[in-house]
Amino acid sequence: MAGIQYAGEYVLKEASLVTSSGVTIDLTGTILGIEIYENIFSTSLSGTILFIDENNIVTNGPIIGQEYLYLKISTPSLDEYDIDFTNVPFTTYKVNTREDANANSQLLQISFTSPEIIRNNRVRVSKSYTETIDKIVEDILRDERYIHTAKKLHIEPTSGIRKVISPNLHPYNFITNLATEALSTKDGNPFFMFYETTKGINFRSIESMFAEETIGDYAMGDIGKNDGKKPDIQKEFGRILDFEIAANNDMLSNIISGMLGSSIIEYNIYNKSFEKSTFSYTDDFDKYQRIHYDEIGNDNPIYSESPLDDKNNTVGSFTDARIHLHSVSSAGTYKGGSKPDTQHTNLTSSYSYEPNKIKDSLLHRQSKFNELTDGITIKMNINGSTNICVGQTINVTIPVTGKVHDKEFDKYYTGKYLITKLKHSFDTLTKRHEITLSAAKDSFSTDIPSGNNIPEVIIEDTNIINY
Repeated sequence: MAGIQYAGEYVLKEASLVTSSGVTIDLTGTILGIEIYENIFSTSLSGTILFIDENNIVTNGPIIGQEYLYLKISTPSLDEYDIDFTNVPFTTYKVNTREDANANSQLLQISFTSPEIIRNNRVRVSKSYTETIDKIVEDILRDERYIHTAKKLHIEPTSGIRKVISPNLHPYNFITNLATEALSTKDGNPFFMFYETTKGINFRSIESMFAEETIGDYAMGDIGKNDGKKPDIQKEFGRILDFEIAANNDMLSNIISGMLGSSIIEYNIYNKSFEKSTFSYTDDFDKYQRIHYDEIGNDNPIYSESPLDDKNNTVGSFTDARIHLHSVSSAGTYKGGSKPDTQHTNLTSSYSYEPNKIKDSLLHRQSKFNELTDGITIKMNINGSTNICVGQTINVTIPVTGKVHDKEFDKYYTGKYLITKLKHSFDTLTKRHEITLSAAKDSFSTDIPSGNNIPEVIIEDTNIINY
């Protein structure tokens, strides 16, 4: 990597505040630290900036949490991946700390976020749409009446023309609702996410993220050391500085959440009928592709399929562990049925609309999202680079306990992971950029052996005590 001296090096190209009164304040020489947060489950970026005020700019500005923050940071040799918010700056919204550093200066920490989330909370959408969901999302994000963003949009095509109404919702609330109904044109998967990274605003399915090439290989140990010589910078970028298993199959939580088994009862208020659909983790495991996308046949459940009782029930057998209720109103069915579904069919033409297929997607979405939060999740620190974002995949090699320097690795936890959240930390004192990230996987590349460990239960009359 030409032009870079060490892993974690960064260049602060611009950092300035424009106050509500129009005063521009250059912060580049006063900053102590910057943190930027991304989360695949969050609709916007957020962060904090800590700096020293030696000229009483907090009063002269004044700084009141109503400023624009212009920020540009790069990793040497990766200029095309700059964290660049000079065209669309962040919006500050709160002064967190204001304390004396010494007699002549004070420390200020300011929180900032994407301007789109500020605007989102100020406006509402009252509009009907007859369009594919991806086109609806694009309209809301670009329309000057709503979000009106100039940022790059990464929107995955969705199938089916929908007829929907936003009943005076905030734009992001409406988009989040649409994500629950969106289906991919590729394979009909329902796992759409709405989130922002430093590279733009995303409306994408989890499966499309799984399908992308990994951005790096990461491992424990001194992999960047080169026999006492100058460290190999490229390898240093792949070294895990700190590591922990953040979540490891919380059985109770995953039962309660419906990750392992759930049901939905759809009640038709028009004809007073109902239909029940179920989800089983073991039975439905292979319905959609998982994280080992390019290793077809190597996806294995993160739970054993061993029987839980003498009825041969598995973890996915209890589909009533969580039950959802969902109401619909239609005179017939979308296709077939004795009467047309007037909610989704234009009777004056052959133009058809796709109905809400929530019963086919809700249970799978619920399970998937819980897999990414309470399934197999790791947390680690790495040398920072501005090209890393949530929604990307990485390869992680995890050693067997006590064998960090050996070639033996954990065959279950080693493998491909999806980055679900991260924190960019820029420290001006150490001049280092570190990333703290969480990553998750929804399958193992190695099968978990099944067995029978059911304890024998004997009920005796003597266990009953009468009072």
